[in-house]
This record gives sequence, structure tokens and C-alpha cells, in this order.
Amino acid sequence: MALSKVTDMIADLSIGVKVVGGAVLAGAVFSTVWKRFKAFQTSRKVYPRDTIVINQIGRGPYVPSLTPFAIKLETYFRMEGIPYQVKHKLGRKSKKTGKVPFVEYNGEEIPDSEFILEFLSKEKNFDLNEGLTVEQIGIGRAFQKMAEENTYWCFMMDRGILDETNAVWKMFNLSRLFVFLGKYDLKRTLWDHGIGRYSSEQIRHIMSEDLKSLSYYLGSKKFLFGNKASKFDCAIFGILAEIRWASFGGFGPSVMKEYPNLFDYCERMKDTFWPDWEDIIRRDCS
Repeated sequence: MALSKVTDMIADLSIGVKVVGGAVLAGAVFSTVWKRFKAFQTSRKVYPRDTIVINQIGRGPYVPSLTPFAIKLETYFRMEGIPYQVKHKLGRKSKKTGKVPFVEYNGEEIPDSEFILEFLSKEKNFDLNEGLTVEQIGIGRAFQKMAEENTYWCFMMDRGILDETNAVWKMFNLSRLFVFLGKYDLKRTLWDHGIGRYSSEQIRHIMSEDLKSLSYYLGSKKFLFGNKASKFDCAIFGILAEIRWASFGGFGPSVMKEYPNLFDYCERMKDTFWPDWEDIIRRDCS
């Protein structure tokens, strides 16, 4: 009853009073938001000059990240002994591309893992292909692009859409509405890419053929080109790590089991460059 009277009183007010009241309310809301924004700005961590800061979505279950491209970057920096910091924030994406990961370096934002490495190789003066022949560089790029531009999308279709348990979505404790919207957006992306137009059996077959070719080339070698890992190993490991440890209810791990040397390769990369793997991963999404 009281609420009804208040509503009637507001309805009886003149337009001028309503406008002034609305302006006052809007001003109060803006003031509150601005204060919180300023507090956020002043609380942001300030990094020393020349610090490489990788922005990504946070540590994932069983893997250091749910995006293989963040694993790729961190593995490379670890391999080369390049210091870096990691900033975790779900929902924060590159202003330039709308994707993660991206790097902040001396106030500049650099998106896309490959462009990040190219940019930093010039800034830090290191050779991305040190010790590799031109033939190995050509082979490495071909396998990297197969993994990142084809195998990756098979994996995304498997984990995000075909898995009927919705395991990856449940990791984020999302409501049914957000799961529906997230899957709808991903399905549209995968349809536009082309991989989303195939059946689950066909997608599994495509993934298996990709892994088979990689398995054949790797053979009994320790890393892709022998006893020393390269940039290309970091990129391929990022994809394989997701398939092996972060497919959740998908068919990825069962496909990888068809190629035991890839299983061993994943363990080797993890043991060599991620001795703290068990310490930094999470059992749920951080």
C-alpha cells in the first residue's frame, strides 16, 4: 500500500521536477561508478619498465590455462629464460582484437601470440628460430599452422559443443542462460569457420588425421627437431596439452591415446618446462 502511494505521488509530480530528480539520481550513480573506477585505477599494479605482462583468463583445471595460446607463450618464455608476469582476469580481452592472451609491455598492448613473440624478439633481441635450418623452419610452421588453425578448432568443437555433459561450461559455475548464450555464440563462430558444419564423427576423424601426421613426424625424437625444443614445440604443446588434459567430457583424450608418442611428448614438455605444473593448476576455474 505504501509503495502504491509513493508511486502515485511520483506520477503527480510535474515534468520539470521529474527531470531534475532524474538528473540528480543519474549524477549520484555516475559519481559512485566514477569513484569505484578511480579506486580500481589507483589499485592497479604498476610493473617495472620492460616487464612482460601476459594477460589471460586464469589458471584452469589440470592445465595452466584453458587457452593453448597462453600456454604457448609461457612455455616459450620458460624455455628461453625470459622473465614475465601473468595477470589473470576472466572477461578482460585485447582492445585491438577482442581476444586473449595479449601482452602489456611498457604501456603498449600487443595481441596474438605469434605477433607477441615477433614483437618481443625485436625488443629483447632474441632469435625465434635459433639453431634451426630453413627446412626445419618451413616444416615447423606447417605443423604449427595445422595445429593452431585446424586441430584447435576440432578441439573447440569437441569441448565446447559436442560434449553433452557441458563440462567446460560448468567449470565456470554459469547459469543455464549464460551457458546457452555462450554455446550459441561459439556454435556460430565454429559454423562461420567451417568446422561446425561437420558431424562429430567427421570432426573426430579430422583431429585424428592431424595428430597422426604429427605423430609420424615426431617418431621417437625427444622434441620436434631432436633433443632441443623450439618455438614450434611450444605452439604444438599448447594445443596438445588442452586436448590431453582439458577436453573434459570430449573425445580428445581418446583420440590422443591412438598415438602414444604424443602422450609421452606432452609429459616431456611438461616435465622439462613446467616443474611447478601441479602447484599452479587448479581443480576448478580460477
